[in-house]
Amino acid sequence: MMKKFLAILLVLTMALCLFACGGEETETPDNNDKENVGGEENNDGGNAEVKGETYSTGSFSALVPEGWKAFPVTDFWSDDADAKDPDALQIVKGGETDWDLFTKPYIEFDYHGPSESMMTPSSEWYDNATDLEPITAGKYTWNGFSATSMDVPMVILWAEDGDHQYQATIWTDQGDGTISITDADVLAILASVAPAA
Repeated sequence: MMKKFLAILLVLTMALCLFACGGEETETPDNNDKENVGGEENNDGGNAEVKGETYSTGSFSALVPEGWKAFPVTDFWSDDADAKDPDALQIVKGGETDWDLFTKPYIEFDYHGPSESMMTPSSEWYDNATDLEPITAGKYTWNGFSATSMDVPMVILWAEDGDHQYQATIWTDQGDGTISITDADVLAILASVAPAA
């Protein structure tokens, strides 16, 4: 019963976040248009050339591959209704507007800097949870599990780089498409996260 309550709470929070964004298309700021090529090794030891642009939230950055779009996340703790959370980012495959978060697969990052401590997600909060073997993407080793939330498949991963911690929630199968944690684009995104310079 508690798992279902937490899952419902999570979905309602996500919906509230999306409605707070106003459904408007968000343009990537000009200072985030650096072209990048991800050539990180995947789990099979091969190299994948993934082209895209680096998007910075102010606290951290990540690669946004061609065919994907970055959406900032509303900062609900700010008094400014238009403020964006510098510690969160959503990257949607095939996204055009933030409404696509309901219908397309995407990755949501949460960043925790040196002055914060990340609470490691618990698989007990989700249905059908299965621990995953660690995933290597670039210099990071991502630990995590697959699960479902309100019958929607997802993967939750976390990694550390010194005092910098990242959590990636990957919504793998959403109506208009699917992604996998072994996809070259997904691995390149996971390999690319870095604290802002």
